[in-house]
Amino acid sequence: MHTSSARGCRGCAIRNTAGFTLVELLVVIAIIGILVGLLLPAVQSARETARRSACQNKLKQLGVAAHTFMSAQQTFPANWYGNDASISSNGWERLSGMYAILPFIEEQKLYNDIQQRMSSAASWNWNTILGLCNTRLPAYACPSEIPPASSTSGWTNYGWSLGSYPHGTPSRTSANGFTHTESRCNPASSPGTRTCNERSWPGFAPSDFRDGVSNVIMASEMLVGSQTNEALFPRNVIFGSSDAFSTIADKDFATQAEIDAMGAATSAPNGTSGSGAGWRGNNGAWFGWYGASSSSINTTVPPNWRFPSGGSGIPGMAYDGGWGVFPPRSRHSGMVNVVMADGAMRVVADTIDAKTFQQMGNRRDGATWVRD
Repeated sequence: MHTSSARGCRGCAIRNTAGFTLVELLVVIAIIGILVGLLLPAVQSARETARRSACQNKLKQLGVAAHTFMSAQQTFPANWYGNDASISSNGWERLSGMYAILPFIEEQKLYNDIQQRMSSAASWNWNTILGLCNTRLPAYACPSEIPPASSTSGWTNYGWSLGSYPHGTPSRTSANGFTHTESRCNPASSPGTRTCNERSWPGFAPSDFRDGVSNVIMASEMLVGSQTNEALFPRNVIFGSSDAFSTIADKDFATQAEIDAMGAATSAPNGTSGSGAGWRGNNGAWFGWYGASSSSINTTVPPNWRFPSGGSGIPGMAYDGGWGVFPPRSRHSGMVNVVMADGAMRVVADTIDAKTFQQMGNRRDGATWVRD
């Protein structure tokens, strides 16, 4: 009996039921959740760092292209190119410096196609040319940009600096930045809606940079509009009265009080510009368009300004001309990338002093800025 009982006990050996209890499972799940919560921001940060680096590289390539253009033409690109003198066209039918550098960013064919249509009366058609400017070029797109849902255009995230003068299409005389927007047809006045059938005045040469090319912004970033006329800040731009912009005492250096007045003007457009009043979302829609908020920026106010970009002007292509402020804007947190006129890359914080940023845009004020 004893032997049989012992054998029975051996046959009834306790089974191994090791595993997680409910409490242990909940603890593991909580730990995994915490780890994921810590990891995702790090991954997102790493991705944004890579995108920002790619953005800097694209701006650097624009700088290289502008210098290659300068080597060939003895001046940097202007921001206003027209058709041959034998072809009559309107003053707003002009192309930007982005068109001029196409051969130097490996887009020779596109350049040739546009030029052919600008040089022949038989092929001249502004809508056709804009169609070619509708080509999406990776060189002009920042990887951090959030593409507009309705966008089908060849938008650009980069714009040439017109300097600290608060105008969207300043003349060669008034423009104090890297480039200007003026035609030979009437050099005594700013571009307008008149008939104009001659090519641009040349851009500025290195000798025109009194401050030295290392101290002047060449180009920076800009946001693309939603392509719908909605109150979307900071993506879209505003039109309204020109008073707050045109009455600045020293138009090279707006004071903080004047900047605040401009902010109030863009925050509440009063409708005095007729069809131009209100929000517009087609800024940056064509890389080849010459107007501010389409292929250029100015440095009147700091980057990523807390008020909307905008001013007075003709609303045909987001901003055809007139008084206004169009500071650099980016999707990078707290800063924008800039390329200087010597080709060097810089990062400019949103918190930069307004006067310092104006000096960085101004090529002829005789001031240098403190590098970090």
